[in-house]
Amino acid sequence: ENSVEKIAEKLTCWFFSKGIIREDQIQWCRYMIVHRSMNLISLIWLIPVGSLVSEWYTSLAFVLSYRLLRSRTGGYHAQTPLGCLCIATLLQLSILSVIPYIASPIYLSPALVVCSLVIVFFSPENSNSIHLSPAEIKALGPQIKARLLMLWILSFGFSRVVPDIAISISLGVIATGVLLIIPKTRIGVK
Repeated sequence: ENSVEKIAEKLTCWFFSKGIIREDQIQWCRYMIVHRSMNLISLIWLIPVGSLVSEWYTSLAFVLSYRLLRSRTGGYHAQTPLGCLCIATLLQLSILSVIPYIASPIYLSPALVVCSLVIVFFSPENSNSIHLSPAEIKALGPQIKARLLMLWILSFGFSRVVPDIAISISLGVIATGVLLIIPKTRIGVK
């Protein structure tokens, strides 16, 4: 157990002892504390780290677009929060380091289309760590499509004004699609 999980455990026990949550909500509460804490920690960490290899605004655009989709699609999940942060860091550094070599967002179109189709047809990924009900899966579908459409519109809009932001948004979509494919291969662990 890492420190985030220990803090989540203590907070959950405190919430239960004060009657804020019921016994049947303990596991959910602990998961949500860890999940929200890791989201905050990763945002605080990933944007500055991404700025080491790209402009801060491209790092921000990538993180926000990736998070916007990934929070609904699921996909590959590391076994620990620290593993997740390490994988996210490596993913971001490798993706952002290629931005200077992409002359135009149009060059990403084939990968963007393929990964968008993967997102539409294969998400949400219901991994063993998530446990989505059929109703939750059905409810997530329209949200995922709306977010994907919004990112396409933003990418297209930025393509003429600030191409690097359009590229970052497109790469966020592509990364999300790739992380949906991984659990379906022998590489990924659900």
